Amino acid sequence: MLLVVGVCLVLGLIAGVLSGLLGIGGGLVIVPTLAWLLPKMGISHDLVMPMALATSLATICVTGTSSVMAHQRRHSVPWAQARWLVAGMIVGGLLGAQVASLVGGMMLKKFFGGFLFFSAWRMLARKKQPLTPSDALRLSNPLLGSINIGVGMLSSMLGIGGGTLLVPLLTFAGMAMTQAVAAAATCTLAVAVAGTLSYAISGMHQTGLPHGSLGFLYLPALLALLPGAFFMAPVGVRLLHRVPAEKVKIGFSVLLVLVGLEMLIN
Repeated sequence: MLLVVGVCLVLGLIAGVLSGLLGIGGGLVIVPTLAWLLPKMGISHDLVMPMALATSLATICVTGTSSVMAHQRRHSVPWAQARWLVAGMIVGGLLGAQVASLVGGMMLKKFFGGFLFFSAWRMLARKKQPLTPSDALRLSNPLLGSINIGVGMLSSMLGIGGGTLLVPLLTFAGMAMTQAVAAAATCTLAVAVAGTLSYAISGMHQTGLPHGSLGFLYLPALLALLPGAFFMAPVGVRLLHRVPAEKVKIGFSVLLVLVGLEMLIN
């Protein structure tokens, strides 16, 4: 227990800094670390990934709330589209958590390892000139909501907020970048809440969970993660203006590849 709390205190600090520095959710760091840490407590491997994903999503609930409030103060949230997007994200988040609880921990571990490689490739890929969408490329609000069900499922299954998937979709549909990021932050909060509730409910009758669990949520790790994840994000933002962006991307991409290899091989 003390090992988990100690590691998660440090992990929350790192996740918070990386969130501000790279504009990503903490799930890419939190999930693999918990997947490595929880088995050391004697937790069954079939329970490790659902617990890691649930705890990651619960952490995003707090950081997501802070983000949405900041965007709303700047009147950046496009609520006309966000209502449809959030509805799709909630449905997808609920479905994704249920699917994740059925497919088994080892399958999720391989899926997450593959996603880390994909994330590393995206981070290292050379940026292309942004498309200027025409009216023909603009998607209706109901269609955006329907597409977002798939984004919500992936986000819930991977324990991430989904912004890396949603922002390109919204900018392609014709939304300004500032509004796309704000809408993605709103959906991130929605899928985190939906996924957390679903993991908590689906794990209520699960046997073999450690003391301090609420369904698949592992509360000691969650409470240790929250302070650093919430308060260190501004530090990451300040670092972003001092460290060359390309060096940050390369360093973090190497980290993603190493973690992905560990999860696929071990």
